[in-house]
Amino acid sequence: MSSTCACKERVESARGQGCSVGSKAAISLAVLALAQLGVSADNGAFSVAMSEMMRVFGCSVADVQLANTVYALMAGTFMLASGLFGLMVGWRRTFVGGMVLIVIGEIVTALAPVVELLIWGGRLAVGVGASLVIPSVLGMVPLLFEGDKRKQAYGVIAGSAALATIVPIPLGMLVDNFGFRFTFGALVAYFGALVAASLALPASQPRASKKFDLVGAALASMGLFAVMFGLSRISAWGVADPLPTAPFTIFGLSPAPFIVIAGMVLLIVLVPVELWMERAHDVAILPSSFIKSAQVRSGVVAIALPFFYMGAQGLVATSFYQLVVGLGGTSTALLGIVSGVPMLVLAMGIPRKFPQANSWLVVRCGYIAIALGAIMAAFGVRSSELTSIMVLGTLLGGIGVGMVNSQSNNLVASAVPAHDAQQSGGIQGAARNLGLALGSAAMGSVMLIAVNMGLDARVESMAVLDEPVRTALEQTVYTYEGDAAFSARMDGMGVSDPVAGELITANREVRANAGAIAMSTVAALAGLSLFTTFPKKSKDAARG
Repeated sequence: MSSTCACKERVESARGQGCSVGSKAAISLAVLALAQLGVSADNGAFSVAMSEMMRVFGCSVADVQLANTVYALMAGTFMLASGLFGLMVGWRRTFVGGMVLIVIGEIVTALAPVVELLIWGGRLAVGVGASLVIPSVLGMVPLLFEGDKRKQAYGVIAGSAALATIVPIPLGMLVDNFGFRFTFGALVAYFGALVAASLALPASQPRASKKFDLVGAALASMGLFAVMFGLSRISAWGVADPLPTAPFTIFGLSPAPFIVIAGMVLLIVLVPVELWMERAHDVAILPSSFIKSAQVRSGVVAIALPFFYMGAQGLVATSFYQLVVGLGGTSTALLGIVSGVPMLVLAMGIPRKFPQANSWLVVRCGYIAIALGAIMAAFGVRSSELTSIMVLGTLLGGIGVGMVNSQSNNLVASAVPAHDAQQSGGIQGAARNLGLALGSAAMGSVMLIAVNMGLDARVESMAVLDEPVRTALEQTVYTYEGDAAFSARMDGMGVSDPVAGELITANREVRANAGAIAMSTVAALAGLSLFTTFPKKSKDAARG
């Protein structure tokens, strides 16, 4: 109780008196929003710089994808632990520590002479830094704001994340004109400025207890790492049958799903361990208020689902735009405006213009919009060109994400005591990262399975095939690809022109079905999520 009172005193002194309350809080919120934008923009910069990095380093796509994987693993693994760490050492210190790590990582990325240093130096440091910054951003909002002001502040944070969907456009121009090293040098300056601006943030009182939940931190970090690592390896190692790139097998099957299951087991074991830690030692990575609250559980779903959709949409839509339609990176980034603008406007606008709106009603409408957008995308990817239904589906999905994001963070923070609300930044950040990883990995697996099963069935049904060609086709691991790439593959395997033409037509149909199945799955999950929007005893909190 004393630490809570001390914390409140610090917050009041940080806010000041009279008109300075709003101005100081607004400056702090601006710093937090710019930090969220910067962390998201870093991902965008890395995506648009992939081809130039491959040229400069002479490396493969797999190397660049590994760099992205290392970042995501580091950012997601320590999220829960960072929620408690920030309470114990103070949010501003945690924020500054994370920012300094990001600055170091961006410097290494900009100057790395070899891709290995970029991966294991630059991206690793940025990922660990992000795991400290994101919980700090989400944890400081309850420290600074209450009631409707808190809801509006979370809307600003969500809006800054939405703004990051548009950032790849100017970043792509920087890469095209000055190279990736200059681009990441600009990010060094950006994050360096945020380190200086962090002086505007309130110096919250650290937790009085010096104990740290090492057991919970170990279980949470290992569980999250295993789940995210396993998900990231599914496309490379296989869903069930192992691909040639799998380093080993388990009972003759791909190891990736087993790693995911092992991580889930650790996270399940974490729950009773944390309940015991809180009773016995009054400290927990995952406080009982999170575990026992139906609204927190439903709110975590509301945080994760939009990121799940964005992960799936990013994978399926980007593959469709670039591999099937033939759009370049800049054109693909420009299409991000279709979803990014409504995300930004609604995430910030709903809490500000309609602060008394029923949060769960807004979330339900958002889920419905996401489901409808995914269904339209399922029809859109059946074409071989960009159609209006695909664009409209992307717009609807952006509307849904903006609506849900306008409420989800506050739903979690408002369901627990003020002290735990600050710590909730860790579980909110973990939900984001897991949702994004699940969306891209799970829907990538759905597409992989659908393409391979569909083409295997077509090959099996074709009577006029030379036996060597049939054997080669049956042993091929297919992927989602456009007509030109598939035709080149058939030429390389010595398939005759008539048979190749038939297979190209089959691939076109199977590819369309695979993308449609993936987006239909997203729509179904969004529809099922509606049943989580009726948590017990949440009506009052939903308006808070």
